[in-house]
Amino acid sequence: MSGNLARKRNYVKIQILFVSLVLPCVVQAQYLNQGNVVSVTGDAEVKVIPNQVLLSLGVETRDRNLPPAKAKNDSAVRSVMNAISKFQIDPTDVQTDVIRVDIRYNGSVETVVDHYVVEKSIAITLKDVSKFEPLLSAVLEAGANHIYDVEFMTTELRKYRDQARALAAKAAIEKANDLADAAGLKVVGKPTSVSSYSYGGGAWYGRRNSGGFNVAQNSYQGNGRGAAEGTIALGKISVTASVSMNFRME
Repeated sequence: MSGNLARKRNYVKIQILFVSLVLPCVVQAQYLNQGNVVSVTGDAEVKVIPNQVLLSLGVETRDRNLPPAKAKNDSAVRSVMNAISKFQIDPTDVQTDVIRVDIRYNGSVETVVDHYVVEKSIAITLKDVSKFEPLLSAVLEAGANHIYDVEFMTTELRKYRDQARALAAKAAIEKANDLADAAGLKVVGKPTSVSSYSYGGGAWYGRRNSGGFNVAQNSYQGNGRGAAEGTIALGKISVTASVSMNFRME
């Protein structure tokens, strides 16, 4: 019995020793099979002349009594709508957006009404950007006393996003090759994974968009002509894309 038990213990020791010797080799082989992998990101920006403007404006009137405040507002809105109609804008592109009535109380006696505020806002989709500045002047002269938002856009956003994505993919590939050369290696085959992200396509009047890309491989492409003539420069809007790829190197 004691001899058999000793032999079993020695067998177990040999098994444990064999596993402890083989296991590191297996792990090392799996690591080496993975090879060298590099992850890169390419960014691209396409500058586009806007071909559409979304204009949101408002008319606000005040009076100590509600009926006169509303009557003044209705008259001013009719004047603004008449001014808009002179620009041959499709009626479906002009919409009364918000109607608001506020009561302002006397500061010293909160239960006493000081005056009423009536406000209506109008949203306009302008498909001829050359009319933007004259339209803006006309509605202000007609009685609009609020400009809530002006957004310059492009109706060909999908096309420009495709362009930006293609440029970003090219930038990512160039970056991968540059990194491989710097490391004394070369890229092997096609990317093992690809992901992309697109954004941009609009710009807002009165807001300054800033920022940039802190990367080595960026692509830039300008489209169209310069800004329209006038005191308001439409400029260009940015459509940007970012593409990330993984490559094997050897």
